[in-house]
Amino acid sequence: MLQGLRSGSRNLATKIVLFILMGLLIVSFAFWGIGDVFRNFGTASVARVGSTDISSELYRRAFTERVQQIGRQLNVALNAEAARGYGIDRLVLGELVSQAALDEKARQFGLGVTDQMIAERVRAYPAFRGPDGNFNSMHYLNVLRDNNYTEATFLAAQRREIVREQLLSALGTNNPPPASLVNAIWRFNVEQRTVEMIRLTRAQAGTIAAPTEDDLKTYYEANKKTLRTKEFRKLRVLQLSPTPYLAAITISDDESRKEYENQKERLTQPEKRLIEQVNFPSLDAAKAAAERLKKGEKLEAIAKELKLEIVSLNLVTKTEILDPAVADAAFALSANQTSEPVSSRFGPVILRVAKIEAIRTPSFEEAKDQIANNLKLQRAYEQTRKIHDQVEDERGGGSTLAEISEKLKLKLTDVEVDASGRKPDGNPVIDIPSFETILKTAFATPKGVEIDPIEQRDTRSTIWYEVADIVPERERTFEEAKADVEARWKDEQTTKKLLETALEMQKKLDAGAPFAEVAPGVRVEKLDNIRRNAQVPGVNANLIAQIFVTPQGKSGVGNPPDTVDKIVFRVVTVGVPPGEPPAEVTQQIQRAITNELQDQFVQRLQDELGVRVNENAVRQVTGDTARN
Repeated sequence: MLQGLRSGSRNLATKIVLFILMGLLIVSFAFWGIGDVFRNFGTASVARVGSTDISSELYRRAFTERVQQIGRQLNVALNAEAARGYGIDRLVLGELVSQAALDEKARQFGLGVTDQMIAERVRAYPAFRGPDGNFNSMHYLNVLRDNNYTEATFLAAQRREIVREQLLSALGTNNPPPASLVNAIWRFNVEQRTVEMIRLTRAQAGTIAAPTEDDLKTYYEANKKTLRTKEFRKLRVLQLSPTPYLAAITISDDESRKEYENQKERLTQPEKRLIEQVNFPSLDAAKAAAERLKKGEKLEAIAKELKLEIVSLNLVTKTEILDPAVADAAFALSANQTSEPVSSRFGPVILRVAKIEAIRTPSFEEAKDQIANNLKLQRAYEQTRKIHDQVEDERGGGSTLAEISEKLKLKLTDVEVDASGRKPDGNPVIDIPSFETILKTAFATPKGVEIDPIEQRDTRSTIWYEVADIVPERERTFEEAKADVEARWKDEQTTKKLLETALEMQKKLDAGAPFAEVAPGVRVEKLDNIRRNAQVPGVNANLIAQIFVTPQGKSGVGNPPDTVDKIVFRVVTVGVPPGEPPAEVTQQIQRAITNELQDQFVQRLQDELGVRVNENAVRQVTGDTARN
């Protein structure tokens, strides 16, 4: 959240873009120099930098925030397992280690900041501005609350951030990059090429003679390793969820009414108020406005005259207002009444209550369905908890999942899969929850070894699984592999013939012949003014790169992805748009150089201070219990 509030000049996306576009400035993350793993530190800390510990709670919070942030950017709901697959756990840990290294060094140097510096920084954040473009104290507090920050923790984080920036500013990285470097990178990025090309398909290869038995056997002997079967594992999976038990549970009205009486206080909705406020530049200004209000002037007219904004805090309970002075004053007013000046945390304000929603307790009829559903779930949870304990007792006694399934009348799923999660027929497994975790653990576990169950806390479900059998990979006989051998042999022969044809065409094109003469009847495609990062259907990145190293007027042969086809191309024009590199290119390069120098500095600090990682604590925080 803190990084999101700042400008994007130093975010990871900028580094990645520059890395891809320039191919010159490699932004390395300082964390990857960590070489020591410490043990017997419990789970309170995930890492130690010098004498600074990184707490598990800090790491948990940062990891959760980053997963949610990336999930919003990708418009998907990322779980911890997927986040680990993307390497988010290591990325976040790397950031915290880098920050801890800077904090440790700053303490050694005795660096600090004043409260005034922090206040100025907070007021400058765009995220804390109201509709009028100025800092808004209530909006500020609401943003912190929405992001699970207290004001104290946020300001402490800001203090540390400013100190880190002071330390890094000593590197002196504000000098502009050389004009020759900027121009070379800009020209590299914006260079455009126009290309003519044709696609040679199986049709241009002509008829491929059928292979003899000896041809197939020769191919088989030369490619036995690539024709082997995959290793498969036969898994048994037993799922226990409260959902199937809900239908059989009935709740009477008497039971619901009794629960209603027990829960009435919790069901009661507290009083809410729609509160409006005006922030004044000084207490004297607020007092003058209050006097005018007493004489009958309208708050809207006063705010308009003073060019101030009436800000709505929406419908809130008293406890939802973070400033006690504002909360007490607002909930002491009648509807449509304005307050005397109130000294809030961010200056004097006048409040007005636009609407009051009185405290309300829903009737039994209104709450009955919700209460009945909650009671059903509660009883289903109790039922599955008992079954869960029975399963664990049976496992403790040495019973297999098949025996437990039969004894307790629980559904058992048998599935045979390879390491990619596909069944022998090539279809993926789609009907077993958390299957990625199951697959990863199953292929790292010998047959017959007990595996810890997966506890799904959000659904109160449990998944037990075991490796029932292992079907090792093996060499297929010629007869078993014959169909694949013949298909591959034909593809190989087609590829050879098309390559010979393409290379012959390339010679003629390089000698100046037009496509119409070299490949009569074949459609010529034209790609106008493409750049290095162009995405063209049927043309992969390797071919684009090949086009950009081919001189103007010359040709080449490329291989489209996932096909035997060949592409023959000729570069028609090479050019750069007129003009000079825009200022943002210079700024991006300067930021990239700055970030690289800072990363090297942080890496040096880590080497100097020493970094140790508690892998068990890291896995516990990120839910990677399968490796514990």
